[in-house]
Amino acid sequence: MPFVERKEKSLESAKTRRSVLVIFKPEDLAKAVGGCSNKELQQSQSQSQTTANAAKATFETCTSSAAISYPDVESSLNSCGDQTGEVKELVSIRGFELENAKLKAEIEVLKRQLNLKDSRLFQPRNFTTDEDIAFYTGFPNLATFNAVFEFLNTGSKGENIRYCSSKERTVQKEFYDGGNEEPEGCTSIGRRRSLEPREEFFLVLCRLRRGFSEKHLAHLFGISQSTVSRTFLSWINYMYLKFGQVSIWPNREVIRATMHDSFKEKYSSTRVIIDCTEIRCQMPSSLLLNSKLFSSYKNHVTLKGLVGIAPSGAITFISQLYSGSISDREIVERSGFLKLKFDNGDTVMADKGFTIEDLLPLGVTLNIPPFLGSNSQMTAQDVIKTQEIASVRIHVERAINKIKNFHLWDSVVPLSLFGVVNQMWSVCAFLCNIQDPLIST
Repeated sequence: MPFVERKEKSLESAKTRRSVLVIFKPEDLAKAVGGCSNKELQQSQSQSQTTANAAKATFETCTSSAAISYPDVESSLNSCGDQTGEVKELVSIRGFELENAKLKAEIEVLKRQLNLKDSRLFQPRNFTTDEDIAFYTGFPNLATFNAVFEFLNTGSKGENIRYCSSKERTVQKEFYDGGNEEPEGCTSIGRRRSLEPREEFFLVLCRLRRGFSEKHLAHLFGISQSTVSRTFLSWINYMYLKFGQVSIWPNREVIRATMHDSFKEKYSSTRVIIDCTEIRCQMPSSLLLNSKLFSSYKNHVTLKGLVGIAPSGAITFISQLYSGSISDREIVERSGFLKLKFDNGDTVMADKGFTIEDLLPLGVTLNIPPFLGSNSQMTAQDVIKTQEIASVRIHVERAINKIKNFHLWDSVVPLSLFGVVNQMWSVCAFLCNIQDPLIST
């Protein structure tokens, strides 16, 4: 019967879907069964009531059991959710703690670096005026200092300089800090350097120009004395090689274009003015070496060098330093001066001690003051010529004095610097050409 089928479906739906059972009203049931009798209708109603009561009981049982089971599942899910959230929170907190510790470590490093820089008695970044630059470096202004530093091209971290090792007296490259990768061919043995390349360049110039001792520079820059020594030696060798690439021997056209008026009138053919100078050095323990270094002119052991300048006052020739006992003639022969490119008709001006006329290339003449002849007194013409030559030859002595204005040469050169004394001398002479002109126009 339709009623039974719908009743069974209602029970099945109540059990499986746990939904509310739909019970027909008697009027709807009467319409559904049509021609049924009242007795049959009453029986159907009683059966329907019994079935409805059974379905209701079943529904209440199912819903009660569901009410018991669902909260347990929900509490379990909530508990798992709470534990997952706690794990995530712990992981997040741990990550923050690690990041915080890392940042604190970086802050401590920066504080130490800041304290190190602030603890220095001397801060190169504070000396930016032209007066300060001229005093400490000899350069006329800050722009010149920057231009020379750019020319040296040491690299952003000094990777182009071969720094002396502290343990072995070998040569190595060190880089400074902050880089993730080392430059190709670079070895970073030992501690990283505390000074930047610009500060190291300033340190070297202070050592040359002001003659500061290594111990004094160590206190000023907040580094060790050994670091100052290694930095100075490394930079001197590097500057010597870089400046050596620049040709300072001008051609004849440049000489004529820059010649001072005092030369144009009577000495227009002058190509170079030469003279020798001596610097005192430490007395060695070897008697043989002591005899070679001893200068009767200075009455001390000395190193002797030859310097040549153009008529404009620029230094155009720098020789190596030789033992103080060497003669002027011999130093001209050994210094390489005669191998320079001269033009026909050039004149070399020198002091009367340079008897080198027979050594000069063909077509080059020597202009020196006249010697005192057989007579005990010079002629009037010789006196005038001597004074005229002296009035222009004095510029080479001024150039030599300009080199010695680098106060590193004020004291006796120690034997420990004999390995780089030629480099120091050449660098100081080259730096003189970067300063203001010797002869004002």
